[in-house]
Amino acid sequence: MNWTTIWSQAAAPSFAMGMLQGKKKTVVFPVSSPISGERIRFRFSNIYGKKPYVIGAVTVRAKEQPIPVTCGGKRAFTIPTGGYTFSDPLELSVAAGETLEIRLFYTSKAQDSNMTLEEAVAYHGDHTADEVLPEVKKESYKQQYNLYDAVVSLDRVEIESEACSRLIVAFGDSITAMNRWVKPLQKRLFARFGGKYTLLNAGIGGNCLLYQVPGFMGSSYGEKGVARFERDVLSFNNLHTVILALGVNDVAYYTKKTEQTISFDIYTAAIQKLTKTLKERGVRVVMQTLTPREGFVKKGYTPEMEALRVKINAWIRDCGQFDYVFDADRLLRDEKEPSLVDERYHQGDHLHPNTMGGERMAEAYDLAALTGEES
Repeated sequence: MNWTTIWSQAAAPSFAMGMLQGKKKTVVFPVSSPISGERIRFRFSNIYGKKPYVIGAVTVRAKEQPIPVTCGGKRAFTIPTGGYTFSDPLELSVAAGETLEIRLFYTSKAQDSNMTLEEAVAYHGDHTADEVLPEVKKESYKQQYNLYDAVVSLDRVEIESEACSRLIVAFGDSITAMNRWVKPLQKRLFARFGGKYTLLNAGIGGNCLLYQVPGFMGSSYGEKGVARFERDVLSFNNLHTVILALGVNDVAYYTKKTEQTISFDIYTAAIQKLTKTLKERGVRVVMQTLTPREGFVKKGYTPEMEALRVKINAWIRDCGQFDYVFDADRLLRDEKEPSLVDERYHQGDHLHPNTMGGERMAEAYDLAALTGEES
């Protein structure tokens, strides 16, 4: 029997240093399993927290029934600092394609966080055992900036099954983390291959490959990609393919002051190093071109930044070092003004794909090229 990760997210310090993820909240969200199995377990992260935190209750709702999750035999349990804690395995028969509802109640504030699930809803108080959840209105600032409720502290859900699923990890920034292209691509993979492949999301909003963003908000953008790569990508068992989708944020920080950290040569050398590491492990490498960014911030995006993006994309297309190049730039850009995302495909901020843009990306992926399967 083997444990296969069916859902994951890369941990980062919580948004605004935890100001928006308080204690005594329940977060509710769905997880779909591409494989069948008889047991499930959860992994909780506390790599950024300065003190332990308490999970007050966890339930899995399967077939309309709430099933409690324990750790060390206890319904309420403490997650120590400095690493990861697994729950006790829960005996639960899960069918391939089945969607489970996860409910987590946090007694105390947790620091490790991410915003990857548009369907996640946070409620005040403990609602892990409720038959009917209360109505909740999304805060206006979350609606304005298209922010999701965070799934705090949980970073993996695993199923024990006889057959291993081959893992594909999308390693990116908010364009990946928002799941607008990852989720529909997951559905396409399942429709074609069943549980043979599982696509996981390792995106963090605001993340860069090379640059560690300073300041109050910078910490919530996660550690730079070259620093978190081993933890968020290489740590998975049965890793089959990695989609590299980082760089559009680096380009936006490119100035005279940062050129010792961000440049064409430094970027391409870093991507080549990650690629070499993956190929030495027998892992396929898919590289996405960097999508347009002009217009995301009204001021500050310079011609030099755009020239760097264009130069990087030309290298990605022509260097011949990847198993598959997915040209997200060509797919989403405005053909008349290629420094801009086509108005049909962004969520109103000129950067992040909307539902149509995400579906367009997912549908354009060549599944044979992505997986290495024969057509």
